Amino acid sequence: PSPDQLLALPRRRFDEATSRLGRALSVSVQRKRARLQAQRLTPATLSRRMNEARTLAGRDLARAQAAFFAIVRERRTRLSRAAARLSPAPIARRQKLQADGLAALSRRQDRVISVRLERFRGKLTQADRLLATLSHKAVLARGFALVKDADGAVIKQAAEVVPGMALSLEFADGTADAVATTGAARPKTTAKPAAKAKERGNQGSLF
Repeated sequence: PSPDQLLALPRRRFDEATSRLGRALSVSVQRKRARLQAQRLTPATLSRRMNEARTLAGRDLARAQAAFFAIVRERRTRLSRAAARLSPAPIARRQKLQADGLAALSRRQDRVISVRLERFRGKLTQADRLLATLSHKAVLARGFALVKDADGAVIKQAAEVVPGMALSLEFADGTADAVATTGAARPKTTAKPAAKAKERGNQGSLF
């Protein structure tokens, strides 16, 4: 088929649609014109519609105001009930109870601390007495003395003392220095090296 034959059918459909579109536009314009003419927007009509809109707005405003005042009254009632419950008397009673409990705890703590201090004081006294009993100062207080040498070493026996030895005597009320005039210990002597034995070959003949 030729191009004209192929386009013949679409062209005919397009022409038909074009003709129908023109008629449809004309019909639509006529209908809208008739509707507009039927309404007849006169000043009286506009005034009536404005009054109707004003009436509806006033009614909505009245409803909104009524709802607002109802909410305010409800909130005010709740607030009054809450204010009636919020009395300072319960708070004062609770505060007094807590203060009394705190005072009782404070008194109890003071008693416990006093008892523990007395107990520790008794233990400390016992420990002090035991220390005084076991200390050498108790022996010194009975008239004895602690003898030390120049280096501070304790001398326990007379055999450790040599004449001219510097001594330190510790008494209950202090110390005193002394020099030994006699002693049982022998002065230390340094050992001389033994003479070497003569070799057997160097000894003279006994015969």
